[in-house]
Amino acid sequence: MELKWKSYSALTKGELYESLNLRQQVFVVEQDCPFVDADFRDQDCDHLLAYEDSELVGYLRVGKPGKRYDGPEIGRVVTKERIRRQGLGKILTEEAINFCARKYSNQQISISAQHRLLDFYHSFGFISQGEIYLEDDIDHIKMTLTPNSKSASVFSWKLDIHPLILVAGTISILIISSSFIKEVDISQLNWVAKIDERAISKEKFEAYLESIAFSRKTGLIESDPENVLERMIDEELLIQRGIDLGMIENDSEIRGMIIQKMIGSIISETNDLRISQQDLEEFFSKNKDLFIPSPKMRLIKLSFDKSMKDIANNARNLLIGGYLEEAKSLAENEVITLPNALLPSMKIREYIGPSLTQIALTIKEGEVSELIEQDDKLHILVPLEKIISSAPPLSDVYQQVEAEFIRFKGEQMLDEYLEDLRNWYDVVKANEL
Repeated sequence: MELKWKSYSALTKGELYESLNLRQQVFVVEQDCPFVDADFRDQDCDHLLAYEDSELVGYLRVGKPGKRYDGPEIGRVVTKERIRRQGLGKILTEEAINFCARKYSNQQISISAQHRLLDFYHSFGFISQGEIYLEDDIDHIKMTLTPNSKSASVFSWKLDIHPLILVAGTISILIISSSFIKEVDISQLNWVAKIDERAISKEKFEAYLESIAFSRKTGLIESDPENVLERMIDEELLIQRGIDLGMIENDSEIRGMIIQKMIGSIISETNDLRISQQDLEEFFSKNKDLFIPSPKMRLIKLSFDKSMKDIANNARNLLIGGYLEEAKSLAENEVITLPNALLPSMKIREYIGPSLTQIALTIKEGEVSELIEQDDKLHILVPLEKIISSAPPLSDVYQQVEAEFIRFKGEQMLDEYLEDLRNWYDVVKANEL
């Protein structure tokens, strides 16, 4: 079971549609209650989505303080019919309470609860407030809870060197594979083994056995279930110990891998983007400079020692008069000379550096530059030939524009995700760095 927190702006079209569909299946169809579910409050909420095998099976939203109540509001708690009575509603509600405790520290959480679920919410510590009231023709009651601020979990730092360091590569892969998406096992209620409070789910255990049976012609043997379970326990022990040893805090390679996995996970949602022709046309219109081919030049550069200004001026006059070879004879011999050919500006930059390249781009074709002083040298530039292209039509660079649009959207998603993280976690900077 995968849980995803998303701000409204970070929801993809697919995620928003799935959420509305699930809400309407339950609240409108199953409960036979015609009402306007899309109430324009979603924009001011954080959304919790629960997935099982890529199918949305649970959802709720958390409204921001000051919108309906003084503090945050948990609402639209819903689970798919086939997965009810497996504990997902409890997991979603606990996750929402923890989220509010982190993001809105010490603020009272409110919920407009269906009256038939009174005992369910009482089990989390919610207290009924006021009288029962009708909301969309169903009995509701306001309930509130003020959770304690949850301190951030800190991994124990161990300064001793442990033999398990030798398997850091294995541990890093396992840690990363299970931690960049928040994974919640309903199997906490249906498990085959536990290491401290972390359960190994029966579902995952059976999937291991199934893969072994599929890979063997003879199928499973009698000892396989016990051996597989022991191996899964060993893996979980290694992961737990790796965390206890501070590998996530101290190992730069593991941290780098986790960061890259996180970024990859976040921007992978661009795979679900539905890009319209209008989207690309607007993006191309605003960013045409990204698709203009690099300017090309056939350029002459003559260089002189700073003390040889008179000779440099003589060479410049010869160039103006059209005496190229005579002017070259006065200049220093270059260690690396520019080829006498049309070159892209990025290639010219490799020969003469960025500053002189930028100056050359501003000089008209056939024009001789003034003396340019740089790094105790005097330089003269002459663009013998220049090709400056304009932006091609969209149809000629359609694939490049589409790729750049997707990359831009990925960066936008990453920025929004990081902004959400800064709101979810308590970030404190030192006054003096």
